[in-house]
Amino acid sequence: MSEQVDVVVIGAGHNGMASAGYLARAGKKVVVLERMAKVGGMTSSGFMIPEAPQHLVTPCAVELMFARGSGIIEDFDLPKYGLRTIDPDPSYAYLHPDGSSIAVFRDAKRTADDISRISRNDGKAYIEFLKCLDAMMDIGFPLMMAEPGKPDAGNLTKMIGAAVRSVKLKDQLVAISKGTSDQVACEWFEHPATIAMLLGVAAGAGPVDDDGNAAAYMIMAVLHRLGTGKPIGSLQSFSNALAASVEASGAKIELNASVAEILIEDGAAKGVRLEDGRVIRAKMVIATCDPRTAMRLTTPGGVSRQLVQRIEHAPSNRSNAAPFLANLAMSGPLTLKRHQDLRHDDADLNQAVALIGTPEEVREAFAYARRGDIPTRHAVSLTPMTNIDPSQAPPGQSVAYIYLPAMAVDAREGWSPALKDKTMGTIINHLAEYYDGLDAEVGRFVETAREREKRLNVTNGCVTHIDFGALRAGTHRPATGFGGPKPPFPGFLMGGAGTHPGGGVSGIAGRIAANRALRAMKKMK
Repeated sequence: MSEQVDVVVIGAGHNGMASAGYLARAGKKVVVLERMAKVGGMTSSGFMIPEAPQHLVTPCAVELMFARGSGIIEDFDLPKYGLRTIDPDPSYAYLHPDGSSIAVFRDAKRTADDISRISRNDGKAYIEFLKCLDAMMDIGFPLMMAEPGKPDAGNLTKMIGAAVRSVKLKDQLVAISKGTSDQVACEWFEHPATIAMLLGVAAGAGPVDDDGNAAAYMIMAVLHRLGTGKPIGSLQSFSNALAASVEASGAKIELNASVAEILIEDGAAKGVRLEDGRVIRAKMVIATCDPRTAMRLTTPGGVSRQLVQRIEHAPSNRSNAAPFLANLAMSGPLTLKRHQDLRHDDADLNQAVALIGTPEEVREAFAYARRGDIPTRHAVSLTPMTNIDPSQAPPGQSVAYIYLPAMAVDAREGWSPALKDKTMGTIINHLAEYYDGLDAEVGRFVETAREREKRLNVTNGCVTHIDFGALRAGTHRPATGFGGPKPPFPGFLMGGAGTHPGGGVSGIAGRIAANRALRAMKKMK
């Protein structure tokens, strides 16, 4: 038995659903196939701790910062379908070992004033630094929104206008966009706390000593301008709202629908075969899953060996450093110790994402990961989920989302249960220097990169599918020949985190894939 649709989308992550929604609104018959039992992919959450069945676990992302500026929330009218968000202010806070802190407020000047308490020079430098980051955002956001190799007039005009307005900052912008985040932080700032705060933010985009990584600092401008957007009920509520809107547009989403093969006939994608034997024929196949996974699903010999190998060698956590994530369920509240008491103002750090780790600890985290070793002191962020949204645990109880940006994909001694427990012990000991309540733990969800690889079918557990870098951007993301406005071969497109503009919850990659599919189908006979 076979079915016929216009487009098959592989993966019901937010990009897959966005792609399907835009296509359905253009009048196309679309089906989304998801191997898991719920929508969301890396924007999913669930009750995943057997010992704490009422504590909500968020295994990957927690914020909608980029979605705030991409248009996806408005395009799909997500508030109508239940999306509600909270914006703690301050949204982030660096916690220094001596008890001092830097609060990152929505107001940039207030943030600079807070930095000035630690270093007057750094406070002044932050205002100047932010001028560069604002310029990067003015240029970069239209660049992110535009089709690589085929920018639309509106975004092109915005980019050119922003570049002209920022011409006096040209040299500084080039230095930031080309440099390492470590280098740039040390160039602009003096105090270890300010440097650590910035490195803690940039580390989420990859090794802080990689050239071009400093472009990640644009996130500071995004944060000040758009806020973070923590969904009530976790990101699963965002995914559920998006799914409801997409299905209302006419697209069909099938869960527990694993694709066994992307059918390639005469060099063109013609549909998919599911593991249950069903065949769905389509004019276009859009793979929003991991690019390597997608290419491995294609009919053997159907795609040129050159293209297959080009994707096979695309970097995914190539440095052996990857996020290590944990959710801790606790029977009581989670509160800060001395850092809150030492504040000089009314800022509530208990709702902020805590950035913990000195500059040396951030650098060492990546160095240890490259060697396959596990440190005992960590670069880590802690999001107090229930301090922001109490609905994610029973009354009076709590959940902490713990994110380590740099942990070994493959540990030297292998990721045994014993090593996971030992590692979590050192992480909790480190965090306990800052927070009260961790000793009331009743259960945990911990995921190494290899476990994420198995659960979500992503190579090396890479949350961005393909590593970031100047040579893996625009038309060259995920690889040369795959990121341009035309399909790499007839009937096939990619549209997930491995494509332009990359990781982050924005839906832009899905929208670009939808537009590419519409153009390609228009040219078909």
